[in-house]
Amino acid sequence: MFKTILLLLPALWSAAGSASALEITSVAPGRGVPDTRVVLTGGPFTAQSRIYLGEQYVPPLQLLPRQMDFIVPAVPPGSYSLTVQDDIDMALQPVLFEVLAPPPQIAAIEPRNLDFCADRAGRSVRVEGRHFLPATQLLLNGTVVGSRFLDAGALEFDLPELPAGVYGVEARNPDGTASLPHSLWINSLPEISTVEQGDDFVNHYEMLIHGKNFFFNSILVVRETDRAAGGMGTRQTTYYAHRNAPLPVPSNLPAAGEQLRYADCHTLVYLRYPSNFQEKELTLQVINPDGKKTEPYVVTMP
Repeated sequence: MFKTILLLLPALWSAAGSASALEITSVAPGRGVPDTRVVLTGGPFTAQSRIYLGEQYVPPLQLLPRQMDFIVPAVPPGSYSLTVQDDIDMALQPVLFEVLAPPPQIAAIEPRNLDFCADRAGRSVRVEGRHFLPATQLLLNGTVVGSRFLDAGALEFDLPELPAGVYGVEARNPDGTASLPHSLWINSLPEISTVEQGDDFVNHYEMLIHGKNFFFNSILVVRETDRAAGGMGTRQTTYYAHRNAPLPVPSNLPAAGEQLRYADCHTLVYLRYPSNFQEKELTLQVINPDGKKTEPYVVTMP
């Protein structure tokens, strides 16, 4: 009987050692980008259990006898050996964990709204986010545009000349991962900021209309008191750029020579032939081909 017990003791010790061997039974998920939460089961885990991803120690977020959670650290993409060890033991079967490259993320675009005729300085767009690389590309409606890498959180590009509308901006890293698109608006709403008198001639003068988002084929509408109606009515005349005004009255009136010239998207030149050079109240409005128009602008001029 005593001999039988002695023979059984080594087997019991072996079984006890096998039951307490440190092991990893599952890892979920088995791959992920930095900042991914990973659940590791197995054990038995104790306060002395330590997680290593490759050679880097990773502190556990949660420690239970049969479960440990951790956050994937910021390490280069690749396959890493995932092990657990304590003061006296190491997991018998380390597992491979794949760290993926994080996709780029766009947090903000500044400015988000640009004028159609913004100058070169005003067409510079800054894209802020995360996980940008020196080789990250910016796409505008799916087409690559030239960009400048500032740092891992910022890129810049110059907006090319495009029609007014809404465009999608996205970032794409060399591995093919891409951000969600963010909206960028190109605004064509015209606006009159100031009106001044330009050169004077014998029977007419230049009226310089300054603002933004004027087109080559913009229309100017001028409303003024109709002196032919005894000063009681209002005369409205429409001027098309580079075309003489349609005459609302007989051609012997001064309006016959009036016309509108497009200088650039910030300036229209209205050649005005007044019946006399006494100042009067004029109401101006610019209308673009797409129907967008300025607020009425009131000015006092001959």
